[in-house]
Amino acid sequence: MKAGRALAIAAFLALVVILGAGLVADVGRLQTAALTYPWWRFAAACALVLGNYALRTLRFRYYLKALNIAVSLGEAALVFVAGFLFTVTPGKMGEVVKGWLLQQRRGASVADVATAVIAERFTDVVGLLAIAAVGVAHYGAHRGLFWSVVALCAAFLVAVLHPRAVPQGLSWAQQRWSSRLPPRAAAALQGAVRIHAVLRALCSPRRLAVGVGLAATAWLLEAVAFRLLLDGLGAGGGLGSAVVIYAMATLFGAVSMLPGGVGSTEAVMVALCLAPGLGLGLDLPQATFATLLIRFATLWFGVLLGAACFLPAKRPVAAAG
Repeated sequence: MKAGRALAIAAFLALVVILGAGLVADVGRLQTAALTYPWWRFAAACALVLGNYALRTLRFRYYLKALNIAVSLGEAALVFVAGFLFTVTPGKMGEVVKGWLLQQRRGASVADVATAVIAERFTDVVGLLAIAAVGVAHYGAHRGLFWSVVALCAAFLVAVLHPRAVPQGLSWAQQRWSSRLPPRAAAALQGAVRIHAVLRALCSPRRLAVGVGLAATAWLLEAVAFRLLLDGLGAGGGLGSAVVIYAMATLFGAVSMLPGGVGSTEAVMVALCLAPGLGLGLDLPQATFATLLIRFATLWFGVLLGAACFLPAKRPVAAAG
């Protein structure tokens, strides 16, 4: 896991985003907005983002405990935040680096921890849907996307929780194909059986409720941060409009499969900020500046924190203590 390469990719993409914003909006207006903006609001937004990370760390540790991986809250936070360094790298490296780090520190199964991260991502999406639901119903923004993601989540949950469908399918595939597959493919098929079992355990009704509850609260904090930043630009609308814009743009970024949702999230967020029905009353430079602010507070701030935590997180427990 090369931290320097991940940081270089993040710096490059951040520069691309800034240059893209300059091309889309008036550079002079963006500079004026930056010079006159009350920057204490950005600091307060970052504090709310830290609250998001704290709640998601609690969920991460809760899932690790369910897998009999015992870590302190501080160690869980260190490993969880370190993974943010790889948020914008190709290949979803941020999804597996936590497992690799816990393997280095605790001898944990990379596959088990990565499966816990899948459960995290699922509850993140459901949490975002939960906080967006009222706003989508009221404003009607991106209803098609909302219901499409609801359907995907329902299908995922049915596949995970059904006691026979997936296990029987995997068993059939093993019996029919395992002798004909290359060793790595056969091992991956066997690993899928374990992944399904772990996911089923983590998606039990009680654990699912805890995960979604923590996720919804965590993402609501970031939506409040967005509202705080919008107020600094004199934007209209209330918290509901900020929630639906932030949640739907984040969901779109997630389903786009782009690393960190870079590009897709920003495009949807700017478009929704300009939508008359949401009542913000911003022009294009203001909408672009607001989008840059919230993305730097939620994405690039996390990448920097991940870079700061990665080297300490790589150390074995004895050396780290």
